[in-house]
Amino acid sequence: MKLFNKYKFSDKSQTLGGTISTVMGVAALSCLLYGVFVAFKKSGEAGLEVGSLGLMALMLSVIGTVIGLLSFKEYDKFYTLSKIGSMLCGIIAVFMMAVFVMGLGF
Repeated sequence: MKLFNKYKFSDKSQTLGGTISTVMGVAALSCLLYGVFVAFKKSGEAGLEVGSLGLMALMLSVIGTVIGLLSFKEYDKFYTLSKIGSMLCGIIAVFMMAVFVMGLGF
């Protein structure tokens, strides 16, 4: 016996900002994971390569967070990707800021 049928009686679509935010979050996560891979591969001696990947991940995640939060202003849309993208980018942004603050030695 089925309790819930997954029918969609709406012409709503996902927000554009949410889609962009989610894509930017995945790109930031990819940069972060690739940076970790390179750092392990070079035994911590990667230097500028890993730093630039980390900075790229930070920039993508901050911009993705802003775009994702602004996408909640779009009217009559689904906000699932907006929530996913904003949270993913926000978590990565906070993590990368913490990594950079630890690297400064505070």
